[in-house]
Amino acid sequence: AAICALTGSAERIAGEAPTWGDSFICNFNFCADEPWQPPSAQVPGWHKDGDWFAHYLDGPEQGLLTIVVWSDIQPRSGGTFVACDSVPIVAHHLRQHPEGLMPGQFGGLIEECRDFAEITGEIGDVVLLHPFVLHAASQNPSGRPRFITNPCISLKEPMNFNRADSAEFSPIERAVLQGLGVDRLDYRITGERRRLIPS
Repeated sequence: AAICALTGSAERIAGEAPTWGDSFICNFNFCADEPWQPPSAQVPGWHKDGDWFAHYLDGPEQGLLTIVVWSDIQPRSGGTFVACDSVPIVAHHLRQHPEGLMPGQFGGLIEECRDFAEITGEIGDVVLLHPFVLHAASQNPSGRPRFITNPCISLKEPMNFNRADSAEFSPIERAVLQGLGVDRLDYRITGERRRLIPS
């Protein structure tokens, strides 16, 4: 229900109902032998998800960034780091590149971010984030394994920032518009939508 609310409706989600698979992302003791680094721009590995498609402001491929928690995640135990203020920064960057951007061209934007957090949680929690949230792996010196999955929630159609009825904007679309400082946007790509990895 939360996924449908954030994307606008169940009809806007690609494929069948989202399911949690067994593609576990494990963090047993990543960089446990190094001094602890809290979330900041100095932590390496910041990125925007999506290594299998060309990125556009309205891209439907990654409609939501999801984290399904399969083990309790306490502080300093390998929880994902997130840049909470990265949505408008990524939105501006993508708007400036209607020709599309390749994966890996977003990490440097972390230098513009100031609001960072470490995701913690309990078994069964599901974290739903805007697809423009930059994030990074963190150290796990706790001795407790961390297990998550991050199933992809895709949209049937590209996001629409120029809907006739503004009440029809999804919260995800509204966040982009708010980040750009506009009420609506007649956005058009100039490149080619393409998958980089065959489905």
